[in-house]
Amino acid sequence: MSEDTLPPYSSIRRWLSTTDHKDIGILYLVTALYFFVAAGILASLMRIQLFSPDNTFLVATAYNQAVTVHGLLMVLWFLSPFAFGFANYIVPLQIGARDLAFPRLNSMSYWLYLFSGILMLMSFFGGSAPDGGWTLYSPLTSSRYSPFLGLNLAAGGVVLLVVSVTVSSVNFIVTILHNRAPGMKLRHMPMFTWSILITVFMMLYSFPSLLAGVLMLFSDRALGTLYFSSNEGGAILWDHIFWFFGHPEVYIVLFPGIGAAADLLPAFTRRPLFGKRLILMSLVVAAVVSFMVWGHHMFLTGLNPTVAKLFTLTTVAVSLPFDVIVIAVIHSLVRSKLKLKAPALFAIGSVVLFIIGGITGVFLASLALDYHLRGTYWVVSHFHYVMVGGSVMALFGALYYWFPKITGKMYHEGLAKVHFLVSFIGFNLLYFPMYLLLDMPRRVFTYGAETGWGPWNSVIGLGGMIFGLAQLLMFANLFRSLRSGAPAGPNPWNASSLEWSTSSPPPENSFEHIPIISSQGAIQYANESKTEQVSKQDEIGKSDNDHPRSLPHESHLSYWPLIMAVGAFTSFLGVATILPILFLGVALVFVSIFGYAKERFIVHDESQTEKWPFGGVPKLKLGVWAFLASEVIFFSVLMSAYLFVRMNSGAWPAVGTVFSIDHGATNTFILLTSSFTAVLALSAAKAGSRKGLLSGLVVTLGLGLVFLFNKGLEWAELFQHGFTFGSGLPSTAYFITTGAHGFHVAAGIIILFYLIARAARGWYVKGDHHAVEHFGLYWHLVDIIWVFLFPLFYLM
Repeated sequence: MSEDTLPPYSSIRRWLSTTDHKDIGILYLVTALYFFVAAGILASLMRIQLFSPDNTFLVATAYNQAVTVHGLLMVLWFLSPFAFGFANYIVPLQIGARDLAFPRLNSMSYWLYLFSGILMLMSFFGGSAPDGGWTLYSPLTSSRYSPFLGLNLAAGGVVLLVVSVTVSSVNFIVTILHNRAPGMKLRHMPMFTWSILITVFMMLYSFPSLLAGVLMLFSDRALGTLYFSSNEGGAILWDHIFWFFGHPEVYIVLFPGIGAAADLLPAFTRRPLFGKRLILMSLVVAAVVSFMVWGHHMFLTGLNPTVAKLFTLTTVAVSLPFDVIVIAVIHSLVRSKLKLKAPALFAIGSVVLFIIGGITGVFLASLALDYHLRGTYWVVSHFHYVMVGGSVMALFGALYYWFPKITGKMYHEGLAKVHFLVSFIGFNLLYFPMYLLLDMPRRVFTYGAETGWGPWNSVIGLGGMIFGLAQLLMFANLFRSLRSGAPAGPNPWNASSLEWSTSSPPPENSFEHIPIISSQGAIQYANESKTEQVSKQDEIGKSDNDHPRSLPHESHLSYWPLIMAVGAFTSFLGVATILPILFLGVALVFVSIFGYAKERFIVHDESQTEKWPFGGVPKLKLGVWAFLASEVIFFSVLMSAYLFVRMNSGAWPAVGTVFSIDHGATNTFILLTSSFTAVLALSAAKAGSRKGLLSGLVVTLGLGLVFLFNKGLEWAELFQHGFTFGSGLPSTAYFITTGAHGFHVAAGIIILFYLIARAARGWYVKGDHHAVEHFGLYWHLVDIIWVFLFPLFYLM
């Protein structure tokens, strides 16, 4: 088999080892639909229970588990991953790239996503799945109220998911900003690609907050810390951390649907999208403001009145950009020669449903109205009209729109239109009556006939049944069309975006010839030999021809991402259960890291790509920058939690009475010195000095080990004096924050061992110093974080 040939689609080997963006996209789509079905089954159980008064179909605990896991699966494991299935397949095609910037990382992000969902589903077998609502409100998630193993498994699933999201976000940022085809300026990118770019930036800055919150939650449960079980932290601290993630997540879910609808409408209106620049500006503004509105979820928690007014203003402000978007879409439809194909119907339907959800959401911006509506089914209906109506309906349209491109087959148009009609009717029967249940609490599992809620809940249950059955029509259509659908041809819609300029399905390298985009946005093709130089590189930026030990490897194939994900899954399973499983998982992770690093993996790198505004930045460095940005948010949340509990605490240990200034100052000196030696190592590499490089790396390694040793001594002294994880909020904040930092130091030490081993064999001194430089960026950030931690814990 040649290095550029993938196994056939029927081969299991292909699906276990593929790194091709199109295959990964299909895996995401199929897996997301699986979680959609699982979440839908749980929703059906809930609606059966509420269908009539005094129903005993589910007991309270089972109902609460169904509600919680349904919400988590829908929000975290279906909505965004479904959109990113399309993003994996379509975005590289839309920008003229052969693949994502880091194919193996793309594969790893999928496998981590899959196993994270498996951990979440396994929580049902851990005594009890999470049962405190998808928001995981404290103290319902504490060991006191949820002592079962299931919540620990779910927490591990969330952590794996955040890692997957971070890896994927970095990959898309680098790909879109660094790998665009010649002439593909940012202004030429289709709306779907733009929406994905904005979305991944939001992911990069919001998901670290969720990671920090889950870390603190798990430490409370496993180590006895007091973040969410103390009066000074507690539910309010969790609210701040969760909703800083949770409200941007609404737009993370929504934006890809908007981008997809904005892409496919011009194909059926036969006219350009009106106000594309205004729509892009509106998306950017909404993305930024979405990080400033989390407090409106806390209006009833005793929030300071002035602060509450500010959050009211930002909540109203975040709705204004969507007014612009809706007006632009309506203007695009006016006087157009609209072809009402199924994708267009779903796109228009999503706009209608989003308008209803958006208008009803503005009511919740009012503190007075929120007081009456919060906790009722009004909020449930608003939430689903935005998240499901505005996003999922648009993405179903995208599924029909891009199905011919992905499969080369046309779907059955009549069945697709029936799917839309039945879905639209079922959706409104399901969710609109909830607006009328203003006096029904949203988290009751049963009710009496005297409440008068029964008739409306029966209508809601009927709507849910209709909406669920409608999705069976979609699956039947897709299966039928995949087997016997008519050939689609390269461009069945006569659309103008770049993905339709290649065959359906696209060839292995996506394009037979490199596309070139003219200044007017027209697509041209040139002789590949004149416009492209394909270099075979691995993912750490080292050319295979730069070192005699380089060995070729089949393009697009690698088992190590799967093995690494299995190791991570096993590790978290062991954390939640027994230590031997944990040790097995950790061993598997280390083996996979070694194999991943040693594998010589081929990446096709075009020499002529659009890289503005990062033309002078290598793609791996850009990826490192993006990753470090997420690390800044993670530690900012941990330090903010420390400041929150400290400001709400009546007493705090005086300086020098608990935390040894000598230990802290010594560690500060050690880390600052290690940054200096890392700089010396990089300078030696640039100068071609192998001895200087090795000396700098070895000294940096030694200083890192001394730092961890000194930190271990300090922790041991504190434990000897009875200052443990659960001794109080000072110990809680200290051990978790400095422990997270120490973990990052340990990760840096592992990287150093790897760099030293390679440097000893002659790497990094022949013009390829980038790996040393990238390590230095990481190490300097770790040192800078300690510069903040030292005064916070030792001098204040």
